[in-house]
Amino acid sequence: MAQATPGRIERALTNLGTLSLLALMAIVFVDVLGRNLFNSPLLWGTELAEVLLAVMVFVFYPVLARRGGHIVVDLIPVPRATRVAQRALAGGVGAALFGVVALCCGRQALRSAEYGDASAILGLPTAWVLWGMTALAGLSALVFVGQALGLLGESAAPGGHGD
Repeated sequence: MAQATPGRIERALTNLGTLSLLALMAIVFVDVLGRNLFNSPLLWGTELAEVLLAVMVFVFYPVLARRGGHIVVDLIPVPRATRVAQRALAGGVGAALFGVVALCCGRQALRSAEYGDASAILGLPTAWVLWGMTALAGLSALVFVGQALGLLGESAAPGGHGD
């Protein structure tokens, strides 16, 4: 199945996720070298690795949803005539799940901002990270809504496996 041409937002998210993965690998590499060779790890390495991991994961959620790149297991053969309903149901469930994730992250971001929470070493406000996670989970939910309504087209949605 041919994939739809990625738009600017999708390319930007993919590039951001790729850069965060590269930075995460570099930080872990330097941290392990420093810890094992010089007995001096990066003091802020673990903290920044946690933030980069959150960025990477949540940035790739909407990209994978748009491309239909999530894991699909065909346990029950579905006739072609019912694939539209299956796609709508899958999009609806995905939208609901990511909507709940966005709601929970947003609630936690509000609490974090209210308390003034920040990371221990870098002093990075945790509300910023949580707001980013909220926005990206919300974007993922919107992508799933688009799939459920058939707005993203056949090439961007999962299905057609086992033809």
